Amino acid sequence: KNKQPHLIPSFKLHAIILLIPFAINQILFFGFNLDVSFYLAFNVSFIIANQVFYSTQLKTHEKSTVAILIDSGIYIFLLVCLILYWSKLFVLSIKIINWVLLFYALLYVLIAIQRFFKQRNEISFNQYKIILKLSVLLLVSTFLIYLITSSGRILVELFFNFELVGVYAFYFRLAAIVVMIHQVINIAFFKKIYTFRPRILDKYYYLFFIFIFILSISIYIFAPLIVSHFSEYFNATFENYKAIYFILSAQMVMWIASALNSNIIDRENLASKNNIKFLILIVFAIALMYILKPWLTLSLLAYILYSVIFLACIIQYFSLKLKQIIFFKSALSLTIIYLLTSAYYFLIF
Repeated sequence: KNKQPHLIPSFKLHAIILLIPFAINQILFFGFNLDVSFYLAFNVSFIIANQVFYSTQLKTHEKSTVAILIDSGIYIFLLVCLILYWSKLFVLSIKIINWVLLFYALLYVLIAIQRFFKQRNEISFNQYKIILKLSVLLLVSTFLIYLITSSGRILVELFFNFELVGVYAFYFRLAAIVVMIHQVINIAFFKKIYTFRPRILDKYYYLFFIFIFILSISIYIFAPLIVSHFSEYFNATFENYKAIYFILSAQMVMWIASALNSNIIDRENLASKNNIKFLILIVFAIALMYILKPWLTLSLLAYILYSVIFLACIIQYFSLKLKQIIFFKSALSLTIIYLLTSAYYFLIF
């Protein structure tokens, strides 16, 4: 809503700024023997940062197909490596993956330099500072909501052990299948999410949440009939950890809701309004876990995280309501889903 078209050319400078830590990473690895794991992780971060940067611009102009390809770039590269490995054209190793990803990262280096020199006369560092200033509160808000939705494995390691981190991560990924649908919707309707009236969005959101919930629980119900044929790990752990799988399946609905709500929060310039509330919610959740530590189980920890994400969604709706933007159906559908799944969890598990 804060239109400043004169700033658009200076966005090109962002890709150049990303080259600085990337170059430092190369110097540390090739000149000072930086551990290959850290080197590889940073190169992957550089690639993903560029993918998000360029795909977001394409989604804004409704160029969805190209945006999907760019968003999936690193996975396509890794898939090509896997196909070549299966074809026995080379031996797959960390060294090979390292060089493949470095080559891919260098493509973004060339693109950044080419785009910069093409419009260098229109780019202003002062304008870029304005962009950064406008983005700070949004960055903090994004970090906090990401911390709320994606801190599960860190907390499992903190309160339990690496074995249970593996269990949690396995069922988290299994439950996250439905998130792919959200990603497709987010790419296909990115611009519409930022331009449609709230009443129309509320209607589509609540129907989408119900659909995702039904799909997620259906996958949970039928997973033992399907996944058992492909995963021995699933067969060995499902009976003991099906409560985790159930909670994580329900949690994905809240995860998707928080992500979609964030688009509206950003659109209405309300990101800063939620930062303190999110921070208090995070502190309260961690304090609660420490209080319950003698009785804390993996499924209870997952349920607390599920509740925190639900409360984060309600905070988002409350902030919108203060600006007379009502998402009643969406909030009601999430509340009903939360109450139903909570009742099932405590009665069955």
